[in-house]
Parts: sequence; structure tokens; C-alpha cells
Amino acid sequence: MKIYIAYTGGTIGMVPSDQGLVPDAAFADHLAQHLNASDELAHDFVIASYPTLIDSSNATPKDWQTIARDIESKWHDFDAFIVLHGTDTMAYTSAALSFMFAHSNKPIIVTGSQVPMYKVRTDAMINVMGAISACEEGVQGVFLFFAGRLIEGDRAHKAHTSDWQAFSSPNCPERGVLGIDWRWGSNESAQKPVVIQIPEMEEGAVTILPVFPGVQVAHWQGLLNDQVKGAVLLSYGAGNAPDKDPALLALLSTATERGVVIVNVSQCGAGSVAAGAYAAGSALVKAGVVSGQDITYEAAFVKLSFLIGLGLSSEEIKHSFV
Repeated sequence: MKIYIAYTGGTIGMVPSDQGLVPDAAFADHLAQHLNASDELAHDFVIASYPTLIDSSNATPKDWQTIARDIESKWHDFDAFIVLHGTDTMAYTSAALSFMFAHSNKPIIVTGSQVPMYKVRTDAMINVMGAISACEEGVQGVFLFFAGRLIEGDRAHKAHTSDWQAFSSPNCPERGVLGIDWRWGSNESAQKPVVIQIPEMEEGAVTILPVFPGVQVAHWQGLLNDQVKGAVLLSYGAGNAPDKDPALLALLSTATERGVVIVNVSQCGAGSVAAGAYAAGSALVKAGVVSGQDITYEAAFVKLSFLIGLGLSSEEIKHSFV
């Protein structure tokens, strides 16, 4: 099996500096030494370190495009792809790759670590070897692998800052769990032809609107500027937001009328938006806000960025969330 491993940056390959931990440009060589030292790995590995390494907290939609184009350029040369990435925005990147490589017939697995590889107590090689193992098992699609969990790429959510299990799949069973052996979940989706689409995505085209006690128009006006074409509304519970402030609802209505697609996603860690179940949620529906159902806010943000980048109309984008 030919496996391409892209080191894009992140904690897994960081080393100490005067400014704190920074990505190590020599990490690809260090990882190659670890993999070559294993007698159990009979694969052809190519490990590439990106010229400009990314601390994932600085990642933008342009970085999703860079990673996707790198994979696309090597699509016919490799059997599997592993992307090493920082944890802060790993769920965003795995979701982006899920949309850009829809129905992938090859494994594309995003992983990283909570602790750098240079440290003695690190999860780095555990996660890398787990990702390689998933490739060996012949999984198809885009996934995030972390601490033994293989999660659908557009279903992952960063749930913990300091636990080994940093990611959860709140509303979808994991594709697989790796203990001594793999325990596989069901995979009932019919295999469709792979569709690779890597659109130009505008930075600043999508925003996030937080709902909190006392939220006012002034808090959202700057976020819903003329550049914005999509927004993720982080609502309470089953999709609720204040419905007693006419100015706030009018702001949402005005934005949707000019073509901004606003997707309602719950702040809760799990569960689904039930649009209109409460009066406070019904007001959002009347304002033109669409339900994100059980999607994570990371995936909602990425999906909006992706569909806007494809040039779809606001009505087409809204329909894709139904």
C-alpha cells in the first residue's frame, strides 16, 4: 500500500522555542525514522512537510484548499492519505475534506496529537499508527482518527482541551473503535462515485452568531456585514433564541432577505434542532433561519463556506440543509 502523509503543522510535530511550542520543519524526517524502525509496516510511505507549517489556530479556508489540492494532485499515485494537523481546527479541516472529496473511495484520515512527538508521554505515534491501521483495513471516505476513535469527517467535534480523547462524534456512531482489535460500526451508505470539488472559498464569507442572555442587535450587526453570505446561529437547546426583541428578529429577516443563509445549530453538545417546537424557535423560522438539525457547528460553518464557494444560490444552499 502506498500511503501519503502530509504534515501540515500542529502540536504533533512541535518543538520548544523562546516563544513556546512551534512547528518543527524537520518533523517529517523524525516521523520517517519512527515508521522505518517498525518491522510490522510493509508500506511505501511518502511523508511531506508543508513549506509553510500551520499552527491550526491560524488556519483559514485557504488552508483547506491547499490540503485538498495537494491530495488531488497525488490522487492517482497513492492508495491512502493521512493529514497531520493541529487539534484546534482539526474538525473544521476534516469536514472540509469530507465535502471536497465526497464519497471518497480511498481513505483520507486526519489526525494529530495532544502532546508533541518529542515528549516521552505522547499520543503522537499512537494516533499515527491508528490512522495507518484504518488505512490497512480498507475504509473508504474521509475520517478524523483520535485516541482510538475513527469518526466521520463531517461529524467530528473538538470536545476536550486536555484529555487524550479530544474529539467526539455527538450525533453519529463512530465508524470504528480501535482497541486490541477494531470494532466496526455499521456502514450502510451505498458507495457512490467519488466527486472532487475544491472551490475558491472567500475568507469572511461565513460568520458565527452567538446567542446569549441579553444579546442585542449591536452584538450581531458587525457580524452580519455586507461581505457575509452565510452564518451559523448558535442557539439554545432545541434551536431557541430570544423572540421578544423585534429589532433582533428584524436584523435576521433583513439578512435572509438579501440572501444570507443563516443555519440554526444548537449550543448543546449533542441532540438536534427541532425548528418551531417552541415559540422562541418559531420566530427564527419566520425570520428565514433554516435548521441545521444535528450537524456540528464546525461542519455547518464549513458546509456554508463550501457551498457558497461553489456559487450556489441561497435557495439551493438552504435546500441542502433540509
